[in-house]
Amino acid sequence: MKKIKDERLIVQNLKNIRVAFIIQTLGILSLLVYDGLQNGILHAYENPLWFIFILTAVVLGYLNLKISVDVYDNKRENLVPYYIIPLGSFLLGGVFTLIVTADPDGNLQSGLLVGSVVGLVFFLTFTYGHYLVKKRNEE
Repeated sequence: MKKIKDERLIVQNLKNIRVAFIIQTLGILSLLVYDGLQNGILHAYENPLWFIFILTAVVLGYLNLKISVDVYDNKRENLVPYYIIPLGSFLLGGVFTLIVTADPDGNLQSGLLVGSVVGLVFFLTFTYGHYLVKKRNEE
């Protein structure tokens, strides 16, 4: 298979991939909605398509984060200090831990699990964003 060198064909190929991705995502979402209506929403969460849908959304979000940083035109000299990111993630995880623990059905173990997952997700996302902005400012 030859590598495409014509920019018009590359753009058209990307548009085709986008349309296929949209159709695939709508198909997965419609199957999950149908399964949720027929068997209940908890059954739809147990479907492996739910995992694929969530994983695709997360990967797309991280890929779009890099594009968002590159589109940002203003060069920020006063980048937020890095120590704010772990501190904020820790505090946000603590807040979610307290919210889940305070729930009548919640316990400390589930609160710590939810809080640590939320804190870790925010920490990784903002660390990656901070790295991209810092790298862009150095160039």
